[in-house]
Amino acid sequence: MMAGRDMHGAQLRKLLARAGDVDLVLSTHDFLTPADAELVKSATGGAPLILWYPDPVWSFQRHMFLNAPYDMLFFKDPYLVHMIRSKLGKRVFYMPECYSQHSLDPSMAEPLDPAWVTDLCIAGNLYAYRVALFQKIADYDMKIWGLPAPTWLRTGDLKPKLQNCFVAHADKVRAFRGAKIVLNTLNPSEIWGTNLRTFEACGAGAFQIVDWRPGLSQLFEIGTEIEVFTDLADLRAKIAHYVDAPEKRAEIAAAGRARALRDHTYRVRLGQLLDTVAGRSPGYPEPPPFWQEPVGRLRP
Repeated sequence: MMAGRDMHGAQLRKLLARAGDVDLVLSTHDFLTPADAELVKSATGGAPLILWYPDPVWSFQRHMFLNAPYDMLFFKDPYLVHMIRSKLGKRVFYMPECYSQHSLDPSMAEPLDPAWVTDLCIAGNLYAYRVALFQKIADYDMKIWGLPAPTWLRTGDLKPKLQNCFVAHADKVRAFRGAKIVLNTLNPSEIWGTNLRTFEACGAGAFQIVDWRPGLSQLFEIGTEIEVFTDLADLRAKIAHYVDAPEKRAEIAAAGRARALRDHTYRVRLGQLLDTVAGRSPGYPEPPPFWQEPVGRLRP
């Protein structure tokens, strides 16, 4: 049984009444109030109630899950796992995000329309940090895909690069594969982990440079399956290098796609989650809970 956003109180009771025997309840966000969670536990005869939280710490808001009778909590950021486990003693596990190989099949972008071609692209929401960083590389040919910026946000030199168009499925594949480099800038509240786009870009067969985090090396081999940047100088150096290195980009993109298909699909991830719930696994392997030395800069 999946717990959804709009199911509370009486609606939740009706759903539970129709559900029949329930072996496990999985909530994919902080949807359930403590009272709702208690109702689920009671109505299902104590079936395991599991949370797989897909966002970083910025979206915690009321974080009702810490006041509700969940049996296990899964987070995509190892920092949250370490913090909640060490401070609160909860049964909490690391479980990174993943992607759908059916939604982001590279063949969707063949043949590629020249309208998608660019040096750099990003597909995601615009917020102040992301705009501030993009403005530092605005001298490059760039397409920024996603919904229009908030009216208060000053986009300046980036305005001509804004496509003002949300992309998903085949269009996201076209956006990613039309770019020489997918630039994956992480929200500052991604502390040790990474975002959904990391897996999507690799799964789509695109070359990406992602904002480095300590947990990345648990997921992809840096420099072989993905590339990372640690600061602005490193980012500009790597953009300049890879824009003119098509063979190396293709090599890394192919390796990243193979790794994503092998280790980071929903089929794989749900199997790992269910194995953890059943006690057959301790969760996804966690990186060390301390800040590591940054990845080295690009060597000449």
